[in-house]
Amino acid sequence: MTFNEQPTGTTGALSPLIYQAYDALYASAGFYYNFEIFVWSGSTTIPATPVATIERKPDQFGAGRGWIDAHKIVAQYIDIDFLVNGTYQPNIGDGAYYCAVKVQGIYDAGSTTKITSNTQLITAGWNYTIDGLNADYSAKYVYTDKTSVTITLQTSSYYLWYDATQITSISIGGYSITPNTVSTSAEKIQGVDLIQLITAAGASGEDFNLVFTYATGSVTIPVSYDCQNKYGEVDTHFLNKYGVYDSMVFNALSREVVNITKEQYQKPIYRQADLNTAWSYGVQITTPYHTNGVTQLTINTDYLPQAYNEVIEQFMLSNNIIVVDGSDLYSARITDSAFNKKTIANDKLIQYTFTLEYNQPVINKIVR
Repeated sequence: MTFNEQPTGTTGALSPLIYQAYDALYASAGFYYNFEIFVWSGSTTIPATPVATIERKPDQFGAGRGWIDAHKIVAQYIDIDFLVNGTYQPNIGDGAYYCAVKVQGIYDAGSTTKITSNTQLITAGWNYTIDGLNADYSAKYVYTDKTSVTITLQTSSYYLWYDATQITSISIGGYSITPNTVSTSAEKIQGVDLIQLITAAGASGEDFNLVFTYATGSVTIPVSYDCQNKYGEVDTHFLNKYGVYDSMVFNALSREVVNITKEQYQKPIYRQADLNTAWSYGVQITTPYHTNGVTQLTINTDYLPQAYNEVIEQFMLSNNIIVVDGSDLYSARITDSAFNKKTIANDKLIQYTFTLEYNQPVINKIVR
C-alpha cells in the first residue's frame, strides 16, 4: 500500500484535499480501500478515533487506485471567527486544525497493512486551481501577498500573520518582539497588530521597514504613513487565501446607505366603536410587515501599486470581511460580481471601488 498523493505543509480547507492510495492487491476479491480521516486540535499526536471513515472501490479508470477529497469534512471544524480585534499578538486558535488520513486495503481473504499520511495544518484558506491540487503554504513564512503597507495616524488596527515555527522575531528599527511559544495547532500561526507594535516601538508617524526574521533570512515589508482623507477612512480585515485576517485601509471617499424592503396588508377598521373617528384620526389600515433594512457601504482605495492586484483579488474572493467601527466589528460581504484588474500601462493610476453589504440586518431578527 502506498500514498500516491496527499497534502503537505499548511493548506486551505476551501479547496480540495486529495488523498490517493494504491495497493497492488486491488484486484483481489471483495477489495476496497478504507480511509480513516482524523481532524483535531492540540499537539501533533494523532487521536485514536477518526472523525469519519470512507470506503472506496478501486477506480477501474485509475489503474486500481482509490482516492478521497477530505476538505468538506475538515472545513466543518475550522472557525473563521477566531480574530479578537485589539489583541497585540493573537494566535489562530480554532482557525486551524491538524488533519491526517490512514488507509488500508480490505478484501475477502484479509487486509493489507494500514499506512498513515503526513500530518498537516489546515486553515480556512484556499488554493487557486492553476496552482494544482494540494498546493501548500510551506514556503510562505508571512501569510500575506502585500509587498508594502500604507496606514494613517487614525488606523485603529492592522494585522499581519506568520508561521510561528519559522519566524524568530518581528522588528521595526531597534525594537523587536518574539512569537509566543508553539506547542499546539492553535499557536502554530500567529499574528501581530502593527499599530500596537508601532506604539510600543515609539515610531508612530514614521515610515519604516517591518522585518520578519527566520533562521536563514528575513521578509521585509515597508510601512508608510499617509494623511487621512477628509471623509474618514474605513478599516477592514478580510480572510485571505492563507486563512488569516489580512488588513486593508480604504483611505478615500466612503458612503453608507440603508436599503429598506417591506410588505403590507390591509387591516379592517370595523372593530372600532366610532368609524368616523377611526377614519378621521388615522387608525392604521395599511399595516407594514416583513420590514427589513440592509446597510451598504461604498468604499474606495487610495492609489495602489500594481502589486496589490493579488491582494485585491483575495479581498474580492474573501469568505468574510470585517469592517472596524471603533470597538465594534461588523461582518460584511462584497456585492460586486466582477474584478477588473488594473495595470499601470492601461490605467496609469490604480484605484478600486467596492460595495460592501453588512451581514447583520438593521433590525435584529432571530432566524433558524
